[in-house]
Amino acid sequence: MKKQQFILILVLISYINSFAQINIPVGTQSQLNNFLNSKTYVVLKNDRMSDYNFAIKEAIEKHWTLTDYEFVYESDFKNLQNDPKNSFIMINKVYFEKDKTQTLFDFIIVTLGGNHRNANEMPTLCAIPLCYKGALESDYDYKIPIMIKHIENHITTCKANPSLNEDNIAEYYFNKSGSLKKKTLYLLKEEVEPEIRTKNSFASTYPYSFDYTTRENINSITNNNTKNAVILHLICPKLNNTLSYCIKIIIDAENGLIYYWDQHKINKKNKDYLLKSDLKKLVKKE
Repeated sequence: MKKQQFILILVLISYINSFAQINIPVGTQSQLNNFLNSKTYVVLKNDRMSDYNFAIKEAIEKHWTLTDYEFVYESDFKNLQNDPKNSFIMINKVYFEKDKTQTLFDFIIVTLGGNHRNANEMPTLCAIPLCYKGALESDYDYKIPIMIKHIENHITTCKANPSLNEDNIAEYYFNKSGSLKKKTLYLLKEEVEPEIRTKNSFASTYPYSFDYTTRENINSITNNNTKNAVILHLICPKLNNTLSYCIKIIIDAENGLIYYWDQHKINKKNKDYLLKSDLKKLVKKE
């Protein structure tokens, strides 16, 4: 299948307290009902040995509860996309509307089939960034379970709250997420800017529980539905320093609820890490 570029409008507009206001896709009640009555096709990469394929298969089988599902490959998508009884969990390409470089990200999206000319026109009910296009699968495959939990949480939240839309859902998540004081933040040491990389320096800005851990432990924490645990999902270029954005999301390991979502432009002062300023925003949120 020739991959189609999906352009999702996801723009930082202003700040609601310490939560970046972004346009998060929200389906209509009719679309959500159609989704909940659909069969969901989880679209795998055509590369049969892809680590992503193994990771999302395991995550769906362990955590997905909303719909019946079936695993298919990218090459199967074209034959399935026009049926309105079908829905899809898939990777698609996204760039920020006002980004002149049109840097591409891979997002995991949830979309509905139907009589649409192409994937760009299919209704998108959920979209969460996974990585920069071309990133190593090992950079993100261990976090796939938390992405699936977020998708379930987002769909059920939107269905239960008909007044939510793209303009107010970020604020809703901010208000609903509650306190981090009784949560432990799990993150990789190398994802934190060097100035606050020691435990003492990190704790001097972030006074709540945290732990530098491993990819394997983050995967285990998420798969085991560990209570009072939140995970840092950092998206940064790594292999290409010409890319300009670093995205930072903090997600609850048990239920996929978003606590924090922000991004910054990468420059000499603010490199591709979780920054001290992010910690200050999190503490101010309390």
